[in-house]
Amino acid sequence: MASLIGNTYFIREINIPDNALSSDMAEFITQYEKQALIMLLGYELYKDFIANPGDARWSRLISGHEYDVSYQGLTTPIKWNGLTNTDLVSLLAYYIYYWYMNFHATDTTSVGESVIEKENAMGVNPTQKMVAAWNNFVDLYGKVGDAIINPTAYNFLYNFKDDAVNGYANWIFTPVDKINIFSL
Repeated sequence: MASLIGNTYFIREINIPDNALSSDMAEFITQYEKQALIMLLGYELYKDFIANPGDARWSRLISGHEYDVSYQGLTTPIKWNGLTNTDLVSLLAYYIYYWYMNFHATDTTSVGESVIEKENAMGVNPTQKMVAAWNNFVDLYGKVGDAIINPTAYNFLYNFKDDAVNGYANWIFTPVDKINIFSL
């Protein structure tokens, strides 16, 4: 299966320059998209996702889906925006950006890790942008205990886990937490 997202998702706060996108970004997308999907679905469902991407349950996960939840005595519509969308905002892009920046923060040389000095520019630590990207990933990925009205991947999958036709019965979710610049 081809990658779900492409270079067009790396805009705004997760902007990556065109020359970087044309170098090794495809490899990062391939590796970390798979990793994020396995974390989200579990390996068994991931294999089914790859084998049957056209199934209705996977189309809803990929492209988004509107559904209703009961919240505080009201029926509330929720719009899961999907893993891909016209807004070009995806938990996959934030996850990939985090790992791309983590890898490219330094260069590996024969004497260890180094940072190349730039002429007419000052190198700045990318930690703040990486933390923001990770936390945006967590906001879209979701977590146990989030309000059911948050349109996260977790809430979407949880809402349909027991659906006999288009459900996610063998779903295994890997929880993640937000981080801060102090690694706490």
